[in-house]
Amino acid sequence: MSEELLMQLIPSVPANPELAIVFPLQLTYPVSSYVLSNGILPATCCGIVVLWIVVMIKRLDVYAKRQHELLLQLEQQQAMMATQEVNIQEAERKRIAEDIHDEIGSNLAAIRVNLQSLHYRTAQDEQQAGYLLRLIDQTSVNVRRAAHNLIPPHFGHVPLTDILQSYFGLLNSPEVVFHFCANKYQPCFNPRQELLLYRIVMELTTNIIRHAKASAATVQLLYYPDYLEILVEDDGIGLPAFTSSSTGIGLAGVKTRVGSLGGNLHIDSGISGTTFIIHIPVIPQHAASC
Repeated sequence: MSEELLMQLIPSVPANPELAIVFPLQLTYPVSSYVLSNGILPATCCGIVVLWIVVMIKRLDVYAKRQHELLLQLEQQQAMMATQEVNIQEAERKRIAEDIHDEIGSNLAAIRVNLQSLHYRTAQDEQQAGYLLRLIDQTSVNVRRAAHNLIPPHFGHVPLTDILQSYFGLLNSPEVVFHFCANKYQPCFNPRQELLLYRIVMELTTNIIRHAKASAATVQLLYYPDYLEILVEDDGIGLPAFTSSSTGIGLAGVKTRVGSLGGNLHIDSGISGTTFIIHIPVIPQHAASC
């Protein structure tokens, strides 16, 4: 506002003190009229509103970012807890497997040797001894299978596909026949990752045997440069069999292990069977270290 315009709007202050009291009242009308007529007050109000909106948007953005950071921290903590739980379980399984192999397996072998060395007085005694030997042999097979399920022998020293091939050789039965295949290309997974992959396959196949009422199943490991696809299919009664209380823990374990590996699980189920599709990414730092 120019000086001349101010002089026009603001008259000289009267010399009479009594009239000076009226001066603010005389000033109010011309200034207000000028402000309103020239749009100064509406423009100022609009500016304040816009500024307030900008500030609120900024605060909301900061709040959203903070919430996102907290969510990421929570997910990381949950993933760490799940990983720790899996590690504890694997350590306990390894200990039990070693105890089974070292104690029960050795004791059964000693019993068999001693039983064979005995001299039998009658044919009935020899027949009974033969039955006991067969029972010991069957128990030894069951013990080896249990130890193999807990922790496969030579794990970390032979390829995962060879371990699974041996596993399905023990698993096949007249009730359920498993077909296993894997392509030749194999990206690098460290021993911990391979053990988790083994557990995933084992839990899914165990559920098929116990609950799916299937006669045949196929397990495929399809390796690609940047991920692994695990495909498990059966001809059983469908997903409802896997949602009972007895199998809930098994599927929860599968989901936990898949999540620990940074992968995802898709389930497709119908009256003709269930298909599990699992994608596990290859983590670059692990591949680079191999």
